[in-house]
Amino acid sequence: MHAVRAFPLTGSSVVVSANPAIYAGFTARETAGAVATLRVWDNPSAASGTLLETIRLAANESAREYYVGGVFAAAGVYVEVVAGTVEGSVRVG
Repeated sequence: MHAVRAFPLTGSSVVVSANPAIYAGFTARETAGAVATLRVWDNPSAASGTLLETIRLAANESAREYYVGGVFAAAGVYVEVVAGTVEGSVRVG
C-alpha cells in the first residue's frame, strides 16, 4: 500500500495534480439540498481527456471510495464540478 494525499474539493472545478498521479478515490458530500455531479479526469487542467469517474450525489447525500492500488492518471488529475455544491476531498498518490 502506498501513501496518498487528500486534496480539498473547493466547491468549484479544481486541478488536483498537474503531473502524473495515482487517483485513489474521494469523499464528497452534497451541501445545498440539490443533486450534485462531479467528474474526475485524467488531465492536468481541464474537463477533457480520459474520464476516470463520474460521481452523482442526491440532495444531502455523501459518498466515499478508496481504490487500493489506485488508477494511474498519466496526465494529471482534474475534478470538474458539473452541478451542485459539494465539500470533501480527492485522494491521489
